[in-house]
Amino acid sequence: MENGVTDRLWDKDVQEFIAACRHEKLSDITLGYAAARGGELLLTASALYRSKNGRTVPVGFRWAESRTGALAELYVGKAKAPAGQELEGLFRLALRAGLWWERRHVAFALLAVMGVHAKADGVRGRLQLEHLKALYGHESAMTSPLPPGRGDGGRSPQRQALIAQAEELTLQTLNDLAYLYGARSEYGTS
Repeated sequence: MENGVTDRLWDKDVQEFIAACRHEKLSDITLGYAAARGGELLLTASALYRSKNGRTVPVGFRWAESRTGALAELYVGKAKAPAGQELEGLFRLALRAGLWWERRHVAFALLAVMGVHAKADGVRGRLQLEHLKALYGHESAMTSPLPPGRGDGGRSPQRQALIAQAEELTLQTLNDLAYLYGARSEYGTS
């Protein structure tokens, strides 16, 4: 990590992301990208929920394709539901996943995953800008973030490569933070 990116660790938003990763029932938090129709990369969040009897169940926030575009959804194991559910809807999702006795804990774990996703999405833009500054070598990437393309409206291969590299570095930084500050599974992935 570059110094500018390392300095971001002390920002309030980054600290809130780190705090969101410290949920006691979640382990192995992983962030990723899902591509939307327009080529936009949407952030996803997944984790393992650790039940009282030691069973691990995948939980997360992802994007699914629909006729109108990308649709946010939550999942517990193979059960899924649209995101934005009230607490009662999260209980029903836990029931569909077969976690009747732990439905309250599962619902709060899903809220924690949504919190991790929201905090990561809030931090992502600024981290990406810091990576672009480091890659491009300018102190002020705000005024001229990337080299101008030659009559291509910003679609030059060099420009796209720098953006892709900054997006990957940003994702790596977020995953590193989630790994360092979140719980790691003691049970392995089953």
